[in-house]
Amino acid sequence: MPFREVSMEDLLGRKPLYVDLDTVRQNLNGRVVLVTGAAGSIGSALCRQIIEYGPRKLVCVDQSEQGLELFQRELMDRGIQTGIVAVVADVGDVDAMKQCFSTHQIEFAFHAAARKHVPEMESKEVEAVTNNIFALASLLDVAEEHSCRAFVLISSDKAVNPASVMGATKRTGELILASRPLKTMRCVSVRFGNVLGSSGSVVPILQDQLRRGQPLTITHAEARRLFMTAREAVSLLLQAFTIGTPGDILVLEMGEPVNILEMARTLIRLSGLSETPVKIEFTGLRPGEKLQEELFYANETVTSTSCREIKRVRGTYGSWRELQRQLEALRVSLTQGAPDEIRARLRNIVPEFRDWMPGGASPDY
Repeated sequence: MPFREVSMEDLLGRKPLYVDLDTVRQNLNGRVVLVTGAAGSIGSALCRQIIEYGPRKLVCVDQSEQGLELFQRELMDRGIQTGIVAVVADVGDVDAMKQCFSTHQIEFAFHAAARKHVPEMESKEVEAVTNNIFALASLLDVAEEHSCRAFVLISSDKAVNPASVMGATKRTGELILASRPLKTMRCVSVRFGNVLGSSGSVVPILQDQLRRGQPLTITHAEARRLFMTAREAVSLLLQAFTIGTPGDILVLEMGEPVNILEMARTLIRLSGLSETPVKIEFTGLRPGEKLQEELFYANETVTSTSCREIKRVRGTYGSWRELQRQLEALRVSLTQGAPDEIRARLRNIVPEFRDWMPGGASPDY
């Protein structure tokens, strides 16, 4: 039986969300917008939608020269050739970012660049902290210094009760934006879960295994994840940008968690194959992975916003001065490079961070 390609929407198990984005158009039309991580799955999806709202200039920043070139080629094939600027740079390079903000007079910044691979970052603590925390902190300073009007951090459900270094760094990013003293730039964090079809996510891996006639590998029969399509996630993210107030952490409602095993079975069926000859192998949870992610902390107060699918959360955060002290201690630990020390410093900032254990939870959960 021939293999059929399956759309991401077919795997959702629900109708895709529709969001009225007139307010987004009003905010972005004629403006100068920057997206970091623009060659990545979320960053490029964000760029595609922002283009629809008529920015005067869209500045796409990524450290992957090849990724940016491929994205630019895609836009040219669609007839989009003006108003797009590609900048090959590391967002942690302060001088490069200063030049970028100064040259292009950035008004709005969407920060999608990050180290996101959970198991990989479990053994690369220095890289995760450097990129996800200190590059973010320096970029915020550069943006404020150059009169950027709003800064949006793309966070993750893995920031909630993190069992991974990656999750702990994302939570630290949320705390930085929530605790920074209010000056002129509006800072908002947007927290959400997995995007169907994004690079490195489970669905493309399963699809590739099906095409090759290989067994489908799933970590655990009870593993569940929160999913949205890229279109949904970016539409809501842009809506969150328009309604977020300074220091907000906004959370995208993503429906019910999806069982990965059931999703794999649905994928087999929709691909026109029979489950009988397709083997499913359970490989065990990888370092840093939990059986199920969460969107909210137990001590967060959740309130509604003008958009039904976007919630605002409030928690108890320490002072900016105390967070700065903790961040400086974390920075010092990077020079020593000892994983245990780095993790201990992260736990000082994020007390809920518990190192991963087989089974996907710590004894405290």
